[in-house]
Amino acid sequence: MSKVPYTVNVQEYVCDCLEQIRTMLKTHDFSALPAVVERIQYHANKMEAAIYQHNDIKGGISYRVNKEDMSDAEFRDYVRERVKKWAEDRD
Repeated sequence: MSKVPYTVNVQEYVCDCLEQIRTMLKTHDFSALPAVVERIQYHANKMEAAIYQHNDIKGGISYRVNKEDMSDAEFRDYVRERVKKWAEDRD
């Protein structure tokens, strides 16, 4: 199956796509269904990526905290560094 061309609007959410599907069910016009499915897939992929990145940060932080005896200030600095590095890696 070939990929359907589509554009993703950053102001559009999965709920908007699902509402479009509900409208298709009411009108029995499914001509836009492939594009809506692709948009839902795009949003789902982004959400999964965010969850995995969050778990990477969380896992690294908990490993370091459990391995070393850290003060509260050291912990806060370490978290800031990890989040900053994560943000740089995303770009």
